Order: sequence, then C-alpha cells, then structure tokens
Amino acid sequence: MAVLLLTGPLAFALLVGAVYSPKKVTSLAVTIVDQDSSALSRDLIRSLLATEPFVLGQYAESPEQFRRLSAEGRSHICFVFPRNFERDVKAGRGAKVAVLVDASNLLAANIAVTAASTVLASYSIGAEIQSLQRRGMPPAHAVRSATPVLQQTRSLFNPAFNSNYANFIVLGLIAVSIQLVSLLAASQSGAREFGGGSAELQELSRNLFITVAAKSAAYIAILWPVCWLAMHVPKWWLGFPVKGSEWLLAAVILWFVTNMVMLGIAISTFSKDALLASEVCAVITMPNFLASGFTWPVFAMPGGFAAIAYLLPMNPFVFAVRKITLMGAGVYDLTRELLLFAVWSAAAGMLALAGAYLLRRDGEPGKAHP
Repeated sequence: MAVLLLTGPLAFALLVGAVYSPKKVTSLAVTIVDQDSSALSRDLIRSLLATEPFVLGQYAESPEQFRRLSAEGRSHICFVFPRNFERDVKAGRGAKVAVLVDASNLLAANIAVTAASTVLASYSIGAEIQSLQRRGMPPAHAVRSATPVLQQTRSLFNPAFNSNYANFIVLGLIAVSIQLVSLLAASQSGAREFGGGSAELQELSRNLFITVAAKSAAYIAILWPVCWLAMHVPKWWLGFPVKGSEWLLAAVILWFVTNMVMLGIAISTFSKDALLASEVCAVITMPNFLASGFTWPVFAMPGGFAAIAYLLPMNPFVFAVRKITLMGAGVYDLTRELLLFAVWSAAAGMLALAGAYLLRRDGEPGKAHP
C-alpha cells in the first residue's frame, strides 16, 4: 500500500502528460472519393492532405464505403469531388464538395470540420476570384464578389452534432464500473477462499479447468444480468441511442464480464490477500479511463500509447460499445475488438489456471507438499 500511495500519483501524472503531450489532434485519416479526376480536384486533394490534422487513409470508389471504413476505425472524414467539378468551378457555377465526417468522437469531428472548412474556403475563394477576373471583372471588385465553393457537410453517427460527449462518456463510465465490480467480486471472494491454502480447491475438483470454469460461471451468472441492466439504464431513462443489435451488445457485455471474472480469479489465486487483490484491481483499472478515448482520441496519442490503449483490458469493450450504440456496427465491424477479446480470454484463462495450479501445488500452510 505504501508503494502504491507513493508511486501512484507520480505514475498517474506521467500517464496524463504522455496522453496529452501532442497538445493537438492529428492523424485524422481521410477517405478521398474523386469522381472528377481532374487537375483541379487533384490539386485540392494535395492541399487538404498537406493540412496538419489530415493524413491519407485511402481512396474509395463511392461515399457509401466511408460508413464501413469509419465503423472499422480506418477513416474519420471523407471528401467527395463530384463529376464535372473542375468544369463547374471554371464556369463560376459554384461546384459542390461533399464532406462526410465521423461524429462519433465529437472532439475529432470538430477539428476535422474546422480544418476542412478552412482549406476549402480559402482555396475556392481564390478559384472564384480568378474566374471573375477572366470574365473581365476588375481585381478589387472580384475579391469583394468572390464566394466560396459550396461545402456540404454531413455528420454521421451523431446527426445533432452535440450529444456525443454525453452518450460516449456516460456509457464509458458505466464500463469502468463494470470492469471494477467484476474484478473486485472475483478477486475479493477468491482471496478470502484461497487465503488459507488449497483445501477448497481439492474439495471442488481435481481438474483445474473444471474448478476455474465452475467458479467463473457462478460469478458470471450474477454479474452479467446486472451489468447488462446497467448499460441499458441510460437508454431507458435518458434516451441514449442503441443503433446496433441488442443481441450483439449483450454478447459483448457477457464476453467482457467473463474475461474480467477470470482475471479476478487469477488475481485472487496469486495474491491470496484481499487488500493486495484490491490494490492490483485499482492499478489495472486506473489507466483505462485516460486511454479509452473519453477526452482524447486514441489515434492521436503519441508513439506506442495508442497500441497500449488497445491492449488494456477495458478498452476493446468500450470501443465495441461505442461502435454498436452510436454507429450501428455489426460483427464484421468489430474484428479488431473481438480479436482482442479473444486474446484477453486466453490470457485471463491461462493466468487463472496457472494460479490454481500453483495454489494446489503449494498445499495448505504448514503442511508438507504431497
């Protein structure tokens, strides 16, 4: 406890500083749909990609692909240049550029829209001035008369463009409580049961797999309905959206609770002390909130912190819940999250089995090993 109290604040401060060290959101992946393929559209695309927040994600054939790419986390904004874009600009007819933005993360969406508007407005005003001058208008009058190319911005997954913070943060905070409760329930009761040795394990079964599975099932049977209910309170009470499948959401909650229960059992078998188990659970839970994308997009975190964020036990669950509830994502959109769930299942299961094996091997305190 002394080590935790002395090093905890310092470690937390270093983590906060590392997450926010870029001081600005960058690396917003852009999808380009260039249906005109003209010199003017290519030049404007180069200007957009040269803007600091944007990086090229990929080119697409149609804007419909952007919804899938954004649900998979591979794109955050899409620019659609229609056919005859260059011809309409040169003719002064007011060409339109469609801007589709993933608003499931409001901070990233605001930055993307602001940067896009700045580039398109300045570029198109210059093009309009040149068009007016070619038609004989004096330069000074052309500057006053110039109007930007029409920018049609469409917000996906958050049409009001003002509610995502409430939607995401409320569900995310509930996810924090689900992780902590699942870990504490399994680790605390397990630490009390196993603190005296392996007597109870011997009575349950000689098969360690059956022992771990049975104890996990007991906790899951109680925790899963409660956690499912907690995730739906915002929907029933506050009207928060759940656009995706209720069955998929229930399955994701069940899988996450299962992983945390097995991890809690592993903690209890290794610690055999309720206080130490509580400290370990706190250390596991603490960095999840900062690295979950609640206040800072994961893709904008520096260096390997984005990878670390995905490897934390709670974050695949949070990312999956956000995609299901706000984006209506399906199973194929959750490939990365489900793969991480599987990795955590394997890791937590192996740790629980290893802890049970060591506990049984050591036997009860004061008795010789069999």
